Amino acid sequence: MALENNAVKVAWRKLLKELSSLPRAIAFMALIAGLSGLGTFIPQNKSFDFYIENYPEGAEQVLGFLTYKVIFLLQLDHIYSADYFYLSIGLLAASLAACTYTRQWPALKVAQRWRFVTEPRQLMKQGRTEVLPNASIRDLGVLMRNNGYEVFLAPEGSLYGFKGLAGKVGPVGVHAALLLCLFGTAWSGFGTLKGSVMCPEGQDFVVGSVMQPSTPLASPPASASNVMHVNAFSIDYRPDGSVAQFYSDLSLLDPYDGNRELMRKTISVNDPFRYGGITMYQTDWSLSAVTVRVLGNEAPLAKAAEAAASFSASNSDADPGLASSSGAPEAAAAGTDASATAFNLPMASLEGKPGVSGRLWATFLPLGEPGEDGSAPRGISILARDPQSVVFYDAKGQFVGVRRPGSGKPIAVEGLQLVVEDVVGATGLEIKNDPGVPAVYAGFGGLMVTTLVSYLSHSQVWALQQGTNLFVSGRSNRDKLGFDRELDGLLEAVPERKDLLPSAQQPQGQA
Repeated sequence: MALENNAVKVAWRKLLKELSSLPRAIAFMALIAGLSGLGTFIPQNKSFDFYIENYPEGAEQVLGFLTYKVIFLLQLDHIYSADYFYLSIGLLAASLAACTYTRQWPALKVAQRWRFVTEPRQLMKQGRTEVLPNASIRDLGVLMRNNGYEVFLAPEGSLYGFKGLAGKVGPVGVHAALLLCLFGTAWSGFGTLKGSVMCPEGQDFVVGSVMQPSTPLASPPASASNVMHVNAFSIDYRPDGSVAQFYSDLSLLDPYDGNRELMRKTISVNDPFRYGGITMYQTDWSLSAVTVRVLGNEAPLAKAAEAAASFSASNSDADPGLASSSGAPEAAAAGTDASATAFNLPMASLEGKPGVSGRLWATFLPLGEPGEDGSAPRGISILARDPQSVVFYDAKGQFVGVRRPGSGKPIAVEGLQLVVEDVVGATGLEIKNDPGVPAVYAGFGGLMVTTLVSYLSHSQVWALQQGTNLFVSGRSNRDKLGFDRELDGLLEAVPERKDLLPSAQQPQGQA
């Protein structure tokens, strides 16, 4: 049994020695850095079709070997949550912990001990040694204390002093801060919830309904049950017409307290919405619907209203999500007054379609029923690239004109006078709950502080009174030249005691 225990202890010591090796730690850090760099080269967490399209097999394969099969086999599509990435983090954490346990912590404990010397030859081993004739150890102790040293004096005439103990604590703190960063990184990987949503202005959604857990261990915070309402969405433009910035006016509501507003903020890119551990980033925008009013009470008006209502109902059956996000026409075909002539038409993105460059949204105002053979009804096509202007095409696909929303200026299309009242924008939000972020931030903050602290010099001074002679020795782990100058100044300041002349030698340690 004793032999087995000894074998276990020997194996444990060997393991600690290997883990605490500096080359091992550097290798683990290099591995993590390499994987992180690879994650920036290969887009992460994209769809299956994305990798098939961008990393094909055959002559077009990237770098001559990188295909979608290799990416999926090596988990390169989600490196930061891959098994080997967490394993490398665990190995680095184990290396840091082993180094702290076997090297840094024992060194700190040794530095805290009061170590007195009893013989001059022991001083010679500590470093530079000086002998002051006719000097008192108590005078040296007073000067050292005034110079910031912690001084301890033994009754037998031995002195030990030190300062800068924080310089020994610093390396332990650096390792602790790195371990906290690694813990936060792992916690983020296992406990993160995230998702994205495109929500039209005036609509709302339950925060937790759009968030997906990264692992079964992730649990949503209490704030995930709240409702986010989009009050307004707006865009700032540059002089050349390009988008400069987009803003979302958001309100977080408590559904269990009568939709009481918990927080309201207008966010933009790089200025997210934060509440209860959940962060919402402004990442994208879209056009959700266009509101068009038909002027007059001619016969085509009733047909247009009836056809638009039928068209919207069919869209609702085919795509409930689209219909609910854009809303139905504001009026039915029952009347021909002014209130029955406004239509809120849902817009769909044509980006990426053949013949379409850039971002483009479109909708359709039908002017009749679909053909008996299932052919599309005759109608008006409405297109927009941004909320600033709307383009109209007639039933033959001929360009008719452009109108600005809210201008009130009508445009004649297919015998109808149309006015564009509004273009409803939609805000694209990236929503994330990352419980490891506070630990990572705290770890990096601690790392910066402890790195600076670790550069403080830890200086030690020993002294021994032998009759009228005072033997002094000292050393420092950093700034050795500065320590030598400081020690010279201390020794020069020690007064020569006339009462310690050999003919009138006093008892050891007395003034």
